[in-house]
Amino acid sequence: MKNRRTTAYIQVALGSIAAGLWSLFLRPAGIDPYWSSAIVLASVGLFAAPFLLKADADAAREAAEERKPSDWWFIVLLGIFAAGNALLYFTALKTTTVAAAVLAHCLAPVIVTVAAPTVLGTPRRWRTIGLAIAAAAGLAIMLEPWKGGAGETSVRATLTGAAWGVGAAVFISGFLLVNKLVGTRFTAEERLVYHALIAAPLLFAAAFVFHAPLPALSGAAIVALGGATVGALGGLLFLRGLNDVPAENAGVFTLIEPLTGLLVAWLVWGERFGMISLLGAAVVVTAGVLVMRESDTTEKNSDKN
Repeated sequence: MKNRRTTAYIQVALGSIAAGLWSLFLRPAGIDPYWSSAIVLASVGLFAAPFLLKADADAAREAAEERKPSDWWFIVLLGIFAAGNALLYFTALKTTTVAAAVLAHCLAPVIVTVAAPTVLGTPRRWRTIGLAIAAAAGLAIMLEPWKGGAGETSVRATLTGAAWGVGAAVFISGFLLVNKLVGTRFTAEERLVYHALIAAPLLFAAAFVFHAPLPALSGAAIVALGGATVGALGGLLFLRGLNDVPAENAGVFTLIEPLTGLLVAWLVWGERFGMISLLGAAVVVTAGVLVMRESDTTEKNSDKN
């Protein structure tokens, strides 16, 4: 049981690390967020589909709880949440600084931690809520959003982009919570493929309705590659681990994503971070470790009782 739980945490962490690599694909592609989000979700659905045929996926499907026809509405909801998150987050990254967009998006752990007891019926652990808020604060310190450019235009862009990021945080929080609701009735492979196949047509339709500029073929290919690797493989790892990780803890571990993104910015894009940023990173990592240890302690006490 302990080994399984440890493996689940590793999978969630690896999935979050993968999500922090998006700048490697989005920045060189340089296409409109409507198209990039649509192409990413379509690529996830296409390249992850073969996982449905794997033997271990068949075994997991047989072991899953019997599902009702109404359960499929949760899959539809997953598709809507995924579409909203991808579109709003990619828009935030295009509208404002990485710092403002990522910081706003990282309200997700706090939202998940606060909402999980109501939505999932999990025990309300105030210490976990405090750690989630501390992690978000550490991320704020690390990103140093106060270093943004001056001027009315810059301030307006920062606030607008942050608003898009907050919206994305709401959608990704809903995505995490609904995944926990249906985790025993649909396999990770099913949840990954089905939600992507629902989200992609919605985003393609939105791209046409709002007359988004058509992407260059080379840019679309780069984004599709990101969807096949970061989206499909990273998403599968995350959803498999999510089955055995409390939603609140998974929410905190999503803070690994921006940490990875900033590391890529430093190593690949030449951005530099000082001691304040390193202090903020230490706070985020410490909060993640503490919340995992608290979960282990809670489960051990529950087993004793």
